[in-house]
Amino acid sequence: MKSIRLLFVLLLCSLAANAQEIKRIEIPIAGQLETFSIPLGEKGVIVLTQVGKSEFNIRKFNTNLEQVWMNQGSIEGNLDFVTHCYDGNNLYLLFSRFKSNNYYIVRVNPTDGKLEKFQIFSVEKMEISNFKALNQSLFIGGIVNNTPVILFTNLSEKRTRILPAVVNGQAEIQSMDLDTTQQQINVVYSVGKKAKNYQLILKSFDEDGNQLGQITMNPKEEYAQMNAKSTQLNDSLQVVVGTYGHKGSIGSSKGPSSQGLYFSSYLDGDLQESKFTSFTQFTNFFNFLGEKQKNKQEKKIKSKEEKGEELRLDYRLLMHEIIKKGDHYIVVAEAFYPDYKYVNYSPFGGTLGMLGGGLYSPWNMLYNPYRWGYGNYGLYSPFSSYYSPWGYRGYNSYSNSQQFDGWIYTHAVIAELDEKGNVLWDQSIDLNNIKEDKLIQKIKTSLHGDMLTLSYQRGNNIISKYISAQGQSGDEKIQELSTQNEGDKIRRQEKSDLHYWYSNHFIASGNQTINNSEEGRRSVYFLTKIPLNP
Repeated sequence: MKSIRLLFVLLLCSLAANAQEIKRIEIPIAGQLETFSIPLGEKGVIVLTQVGKSEFNIRKFNTNLEQVWMNQGSIEGNLDFVTHCYDGNNLYLLFSRFKSNNYYIVRVNPTDGKLEKFQIFSVEKMEISNFKALNQSLFIGGIVNNTPVILFTNLSEKRTRILPAVVNGQAEIQSMDLDTTQQQINVVYSVGKKAKNYQLILKSFDEDGNQLGQITMNPKEEYAQMNAKSTQLNDSLQVVVGTYGHKGSIGSSKGPSSQGLYFSSYLDGDLQESKFTSFTQFTNFFNFLGEKQKNKQEKKIKSKEEKGEELRLDYRLLMHEIIKKGDHYIVVAEAFYPDYKYVNYSPFGGTLGMLGGGLYSPWNMLYNPYRWGYGNYGLYSPFSSYYSPWGYRGYNSYSNSQQFDGWIYTHAVIAELDEKGNVLWDQSIDLNNIKEDKLIQKIKTSLHGDMLTLSYQRGNNIISKYISAQGQSGDEKIQELSTQNEGDKIRRQEKSDLHYWYSNHFIASGNQTINNSEEGRRSVYFLTKIPLNP
């Protein structure tokens, strides 16, 4: 009897282990056509593939990576895929041309794959920077004649209008976020190019395009709020978290930068709590530095403190959405900076090492801003000075030899704040100067029970850090992504990405060229389901 029980226990353990195994599927690809994956939580994952100038293929896989349905779609006029938004019910795909007044929306029903197409026209040609969908409503953010604009469309009523900005002075849309819990859109505007007239304004809109509220943050004596993320706790209480910096950096040639983290809570728009914490007071902020550099930095901080001063920092950080943890808040931000390369021009025209001349652009690598989803549009506005490679100067201030060459990520900082904004603990994860063409969130985060998981993909490896409820963490774990056949050798991998999916599962994707001594070479788009456990 005991042996039967033991066998049963072993069988259960084996089943549990198999359930946690990594699973991978491959989709054959050809040529330069693009493929993207869009996780839908427990509803599965969508794979979108460009199959021609005006056609695309879309398919859905369940959480076991088994195909549920496949559909074919088409768009008019050789439009490019710009970005997408999933509101928890439907998936919306945005297609357009650069600086166009013609926009195509494809609404995808994740259950049966039904596609619905909508065409939207605006009076002016707009450069798109943001896109969100909420039920039957669309919010397209961008810039028209150097002015920030939000184009609002109600699909059921087939009605389009420009939302009133009610922002005085030079303004930028810094970010646009979807709050599915409160059913609203939060838009952050950066207003003013000088410290004396600078403001950070947060506006909230409902699904009908009506403004629900507005919070205006003005600079303090020395500091100014540089960016913001918001969470609405109920109809009255709102919490805003972001980074702050020296207000003297606003409008400076060096560009905006951050000194620390701020927390603000508002009741019916009135400020209730406010807390500013410098990164010099964090325990682990500088862990990404080498031991010698870290010790040197800590000595500088201590020396300044002994004089009653604070060491000035000049970081730029990409804020994540606030994660609620009971009455507390988890904050994640990634430190980044722009990289440049210098092009030597030939006296015979064009650049050395290139045949012929051609139109120079400081964006160059992003010269086609849409390029089927790989342009400079998406999560963060390319027109916001804080998230721009050129800060407040604009690219025209640079010489023709200087060319933007991507974003370098140094590290990410993680902190838990209490209901008054006090930092209870902080951790960091080294991003090892990883480089990306587009400014995106490299770190993917999930809170499963009391365990916080932070992961990112580097090459063919998943690097993860696990943080307990008390803020304790062990060493980072490295997990290699294997292919599905014995004898496979990955010759090339590009456009890799990692997303949080559901529960404790993440999903990795990308293009690979694989050689196999018996089966030959194959080019695939892969999807890998990864359970991440401490």
